[in-house]
Amino acid sequence: MCGRYAATASPDELVEEFDISFMAEEMPQVCAPRYNIAPTDEVPAVLERERDGGITRKLVPLRWGLVPSWAKAPGATMINARVETVTQKPAYRKAASTRRCLLPALGYYEWRPEERPGSARPVKQPYFLRGAADLFVMAGLYEFWRGPDGWLASTTIITTDAADDLGWVHDRMPMTVPRERWSDWLDPGLTDGEAAVGMLVTPPGLSPVKVSRAVSTVGNDGPELIAPVA
Repeated sequence: MCGRYAATASPDELVEEFDISFMAEEMPQVCAPRYNIAPTDEVPAVLERERDGGITRKLVPLRWGLVPSWAKAPGATMINARVETVTQKPAYRKAASTRRCLLPALGYYEWRPEERPGSARPVKQPYFLRGAADLFVMAGLYEFWRGPDGWLASTTIITTDAADDLGWVHDRMPMTVPRERWSDWLDPGLTDGEAAVGMLVTPPGLSPVKVSRAVSTVGNDGPELIAPVA
């Protein structure tokens, strides 16, 4: 799974990279460099919606942890959607057909149990996984939920089995959309969820780096969290 990640690209960088036509006014705050994004946090997302008879590409904030439209209350458990069942499960099926997004990141964290000198039990050691570039674009879905205080827009990250060389860290990993398929993935006119999911790939060239256990505490943040440790 992917339970924490980092995102540092500025609104201007994302507007240029994704050819954004509309940016929500909250984005300068949402796009502040963050190195410990956790479930229920607002995250930057790229999506396309119909507007004035055309399609507009937007940069908007989404709450991480998808809330289905039929949910009784918001939860924090649907942070990942398994690609193997994403077009079948009621919580994700409709979103896979019509509400797909891109989630820009720097990289993500995973934890694995490791023996530690002086400790009677294994400790959960975090690793930060990132590619060669400074933009790691995860495949996501989004949904709208209406509650007593208004509308809530939320998102989830699509995951798959980890590549063979990364399975020692964790058995799951986020999926990405090739740059040349970004427009196809975002297109709300594509309503074949199976065809859309077929565009997704496992991210190549990820390098896991052992990092400080300070990232395990949600309140901690800063670039030191992705710095390698011995």
